[in-house]
Formats: sequence, C-alpha cells, structure tokens
Amino acid sequence: MRSSLEHLSLQPIDSEAMKYVDRAQEGVKRLSLILANMSEATRLEESLNNSDADQFPLTKVVSGCVAGYQMTYPQKHFTLKQPDEPLMMLGVPEYIAQLLDKLISNALEFHTPETPINLVLRTQAKQAILTVENKGPLLPENMSEQIFESMVSVRPAGTQEKPHLGLGLYIARLIAAFHGGTIKASNLGDGSGVMFTLTLPLPG
Repeated sequence: MRSSLEHLSLQPIDSEAMKYVDRAQEGVKRLSLILANMSEATRLEESLNNSDADQFPLTKVVSGCVAGYQMTYPQKHFTLKQPDEPLMMLGVPEYIAQLLDKLISNALEFHTPETPINLVLRTQAKQAILTVENKGPLLPENMSEQIFESMVSVRPAGTQEKPHLGLGLYIARLIAAFHGGTIKASNLGDGSGVMFTLTLPLPG
C-alpha cells in the first residue's frame, strides 16, 4: 500500500486528488504504528509466559527509574517518597521498570505544565503500594477500569497526531497481573488530577 501510494504521488495529478493521496498515506502510517504497538503487547505476553521470577529490591528499581526520568525530562519535576528499607519482592525488575515507564509516560502526557509528578511507595499488610499522581484533566466518568483495556483511549478525537490505543496502560496491567498485583486509576479527591495505584505482594 505504501509503495503504491508513493508511486501515485509522483504522478501528474491535480491538487484536489493529491489531498486524497496524502490522507491515504497518513492512514498507512497510522496502521503501521498500530501494528507496531500491538506487536509490543504480543511480545510482552509471550515473554511473561517464559519469565522466571527472582527477588529484587523494589525501592532500588523505583528510585533508579525516577532518577532516569529526571535526566530524560530535565524541564519536568518528579518527587519520590519511599521507605529506607529495600522492600524485597519476587518478580522481574525489568518488567516493573517497563510498567513504571508506561505510568510516567501517561502522567507526562496529561499533567498540567509546571506541576510535579508525584510518586509515593509505601507498605501495607505485606503489600507494596506505589502511587503515581499528576495534576491535570480528570478521568471521564466510568472510565477508570476501561482505560486498562486494549484499544481504549480517553484522548478527545482529533486532538492527537498519532493514534493512541490505550496499549501502554494495557501493558502495565499485564505486568502487574504477572507479579500477582493490581493497578487502578482514580481522580484525586480535590478534583485536581489523576492518581494510578499499583499494588504488589511482598514475600511473607
């Protein structure tokens, strides 16, 4: 499809017809990105099925990721509160980092400029609870669960240049489930933004 459209665009056609060629080319680009995103999710599902879990310090993974985000996005502000103890858990640290990447990417996209993205890691009843909070638009009503499904987006139609399929949060949920945990989203009580809460079991 792409090569045919490129060949057609080189032909002597009028400007009105060229508009349709340009739209078709944009459609091909969108389809290519959709396939790439779906392939990422499929590869992850296959990898999870063949992964072996080991013990690792959750606090070290989280702090390392946050330090990396601050270096990658120097104009943004991240805060992190977490225990001094390492919080050893059973799982795959690389996948936890990938999960956190998805949550931070989502927070960066929706946060109000000049406001921080706040992370808090704490323990409760042999569970690690990590929250990622950003100021910005609220979740639409009844969408707090649906946003973790594949092919779901809460972005207004026509406001993005690239297709967003909700695959980032879908992948986050896959990784949480692999570790025996859960992930949920909710609006902040004061109506100023959104918070994602990741709950992971700790060894007894």
